[in-house]
Amino acid sequence: MDGVEGIHRFQLLNFTDIENPVYSLTTPMAPKTEILFLGATGYLGAGILTRLQNHPKASEFSITALVRSTEKGEALKKFNPTLKYAVGSLFDKADYPVIEDLGKKADIVFSCADADYLPWTTALLKGLKARFDATAVAPVLIHISGTGILLFTSDPAGDHSDLDLADVKAVPPTALHRNVDLAAIAADEAGYVKTYLVCPPLIAGLASGPMKQAGVVGDGKGAWAAVHVNDVADMYMLLFDKIVSGAPGVGHGWEGYYYLENGELSWNAIASAIGKALVELGAAKSPEVTPFTKDEITKYYKSEFASSVVSSTCRCKGERARALGWTPKYSVADIVAGFKTEVEFLWKKAQAEGKVDLTPNYGVDAMLQRFASLSA
Repeated sequence: MDGVEGIHRFQLLNFTDIENPVYSLTTPMAPKTEILFLGATGYLGAGILTRLQNHPKASEFSITALVRSTEKGEALKKFNPTLKYAVGSLFDKADYPVIEDLGKKADIVFSCADADYLPWTTALLKGLKARFDATAVAPVLIHISGTGILLFTSDPAGDHSDLDLADVKAVPPTALHRNVDLAAIAADEAGYVKTYLVCPPLIAGLASGPMKQAGVVGDGKGAWAAVHVNDVADMYMLLFDKIVSGAPGVGHGWEGYYYLENGELSWNAIASAIGKALVELGAAKSPEVTPFTKDEITKYYKSEFASSVVSSTCRCKGERARALGWTPKYSVADIVAGFKTEVEFLWKKAQAEGKVDLTPNYGVDAMLQRFASLSA
């Protein structure tokens, strides 16, 4: 689920006062809490940053965002003039000294950008350790992972609970996202970081390109747990509030896996909703869902693994998050209904730009990119 450019307007939360803050957020003369934000311009990150900037204690935060360009940084400052930014990439080794330095200054890190690339994580953790060595206070890392880790278990279709530590630990180190997860947990076990891993499944609105006919891989009967992006953002902020208030029972490390879900969606249901939306737009003649051909799978998914994901079944139970007080607001029906708005936006965008991006970032992308051609 890694961040793509956001197109939703996010609803803001009403927060209560924070008591007994870990970082003395309510002390008038206390230094501001240094927050490092990764993924600020991304699909998920944009909503979380909006909530953070509208937090009742926002005046007591000093937020620094890592962005890919000065233009993106200046765009963020238009919404929050006090926000600071550093230019760098999580995927450029030359920028790792920047990431390490940012870690040295951070009390709390919101990591919403990437869940799989270990080198930048290593640089960040090195900086966070230096922060701990200098302050004797373990900084906080709230990191986006994903229930894709469960695809690599012996029973991905089973109802995996985040409260079952044996099950959580049984995920093999070769699983999706697991390399970064394990590095973050090791830092927690070493005592110099407190790690919290937010694990969403399918997130509403991952699509990034319109199509001409809805399609599925295989029979489309595979199903994944699902959650709305706003509910994921809400969980980030709930964790943040619980952490800084020193609330009891907020697990971290191995007990810091928070699976998120509010029902499940089959690939057939997703493709059907997209097909109906395209017909209503006049962009397709039939809402019929048909299987991808072998050639289409090769063209749009690029790899056997990617295509296998969107024909798979993966289930989980978000019990730890709910025990903490997370109450998702959006049902599966809300998620399905949202595909119409998403497809309409993307179709109009493609028409305005005269092109469709055929580079898939997520499994659902290929469902939206099939036969994507403005001249077709």
